[in-house]
Amino acid sequence: MILFVVLSSLQISVDSLENTMAQDPQIETLVQLNKCYLAEGEYHKSMELLKKYERHFVKETEKALIAFETGNAYMFAGDIVRAHDLFIRVVSTYPRSGIANDAADRLYLIEAARDDTVQLKRLVNVMRLLETEQYPAAVDSARRLLKTVVAPYAYYYLALVYTVMDDVPQALGALTEMRKEHPVHGVYDAVLLEADIYMRLDRKKEAREILENLIVLRPNTIYALRARQRLSSMDSSDLRE
Repeated sequence: MILFVVLSSLQISVDSLENTMAQDPQIETLVQLNKCYLAEGEYHKSMELLKKYERHFVKETEKALIAFETGNAYMFAGDIVRAHDLFIRVVSTYPRSGIANDAADRLYLIEAARDDTVQLKRLVNVMRLLETEQYPAAVDSARRLLKTVVAPYAYYYLALVYTVMDDVPQALGALTEMRKEHPVHGVYDAVLLEADIYMRLDRKKEAREILENLIVLRPNTIYALRARQRLSSMDSSDLRE
């Protein structure tokens, strides 16, 4: 009965969003409707929706977002090659768009785990569950990957899910265990996430140390740039205080 109620509510939401999209297409509505399709594994509907409206939205930020979401749809559907090509298109066509950084992160993940496509697809499903707000399922799925070749990424997404769920102790616990089990890894977003959590807890000393170490470790990368931006924000906050 509970499952029926959930499914019925979702269908009402989808029907409402589809009607709204048909009458007054807005990028926010498109994103929400696409999320509903992805949550239900309706990847073909997601692709059809994005293709139908890709010429309707003309702003660069909107076009970049639609291209990125199309890449996501293919990735979640298991077509990693097509997704890879679309993420490259986002990075090369819209380099000034903020979404280009997200596409680059997708490319790094695909390259890091492409030798084991089975585990990569399982990790991709964790990402889908996170992005469609199915948090308990995302936690369970991520935990099943902690002893596989994609374990560093699984730890990162596990911590990210806990952060979104506002469970800070579990998030820090996942990142601490990640460092213990995988002291050398390339998931630098996890390092930034840990610094963000410490800043949130007003533990600025630990956050600053993490960010400064990242800059030394990866000086000429987007991660160092993000670390510098966070340090600058911390310094500005300290001056205001």
